[in-house]
Amino acid sequence: MPSIPEGVYSETKVQKIGTMGTSRTQTIVDYYKCTQIDENTMSVQILDMYGDPMPLVEKVKVEEFLKRFTYEPEKFQKKATPKDLATEKAIATAEHHVARKEYNSAEFEYSKALKLDEENVRANFGLGKLYVETGEIQKASEVFGNLAKQDNVLAPENKHFFNELGIELRSLELYDQAIEFYQKAFNLAEDDENLIFNIARATYEKGDVAQAHALLDKALEMNPEMDMAKKLKATMKS
Repeated sequence: MPSIPEGVYSETKVQKIGTMGTSRTQTIVDYYKCTQIDENTMSVQILDMYGDPMPLVEKVKVEEFLKRFTYEPEKFQKKATPKDLATEKAIATAEHHVARKEYNSAEFEYSKALKLDEENVRANFGLGKLYVETGEIQKASEVFGNLAKQDNVLAPENKHFFNELGIELRSLELYDQAIEFYQKAFNLAEDDENLIFNIARATYEKGDVAQAHALLDKALEMNPEMDMAKKLKATMKS
């Protein structure tokens, strides 16, 4: 097995918070310093918000490591400035308020973060989702529309933002915007048949059955055992 480069890697986790009807998912990205010990084992050490190693070190089998972690060679090359740290603190505080359903306080903190960095993807994404949760759909649409136009969004670590945004927008029947964000996610991960399926589903619900068929065929070419795609095709035929 070829050697794995030492450096910074990310791991994306989706956590479920809340209970019953109030439950929702929250996506978290953690960063690690990773070093190969031998051909079968990696040393994985979580980093703090400054990019400095924390005490916790985990040993992970190489096969599992390659599934869980994404190489981020440029992460933390630029040392965080006081402005960066203030932005991250405001976003973290906003997310804490959202989890407690303190929406006015959350909006205030997201707005504070965006005054410091108006193109911050995490802050824009969080504010847009906040507006969805409070039923302010026009405001949410404006935030997501502005986010889609930003040049800095096309980075691999933003893939999960786009997919989650697509899910939110499809549930609101904003199909064109949902498809746009799904497509951005797919452009960052063109081997992901689940994203093709998501585009197909939004396309079908929009009313473009022929295009949805073509997309489902593409998803099934990538994964012939994909049950969701098979079921949707069957629904479209019935």
